[in-house]
Amino acid sequence: MRPAPNASNSSMVGYLRDAAMALALMIGPVNGSVAHAQRASVQPIDWQTSPLDLDLRGMNGEQYAFLCPPGKPQPGRVMGSGPYTDDSSICSAAVHAGVIRPKTGGAVTIEIRPGQATYSGSEQNYIASTSYDHPWSGGFVVVRDGPHASHVPSN
Repeated sequence: MRPAPNASNSSMVGYLRDAAMALALMIGPVNGSVAHAQRASVQPIDWQTSPLDLDLRGMNGEQYAFLCPPGKPQPGRVMGSGPYTDDSSICSAAVHAGVIRPKTGGAVTIEIRPGQATYSGSEQNYIASTSYDHPWSGGFVVVRDGPHASHVPSN
């Protein structure tokens, strides 16, 4: 793993600890069924990455686990308040949802959802998301109960 730019040693230690813990998590119940006990892989991403970048549109109901490095939410990169548009930054949406903190990053699980007619913005956890008042073809929510991903994207 490559350190985040300008990351302090304590932030990096926390990030690496979170990465090691996330890699050791077991897959739990997903979509109402019990998955086989196996080690979950968590894909490291950056603060720009969106589900649309990873070609996840249409994978409705599927959950994916990611690891956000310490960093800074991207201004204007979060649309909606959960669900979010699928072109929103995963890490920034996770901060908005209160699942991770920018200073430490951490493991994030999202669930892909179908598009909506509109997405309402809000301000939460010092992140202002924007509204999108038009139909959008794909979305996602940040899962609050930790990584239970059924898939890890191959990208």
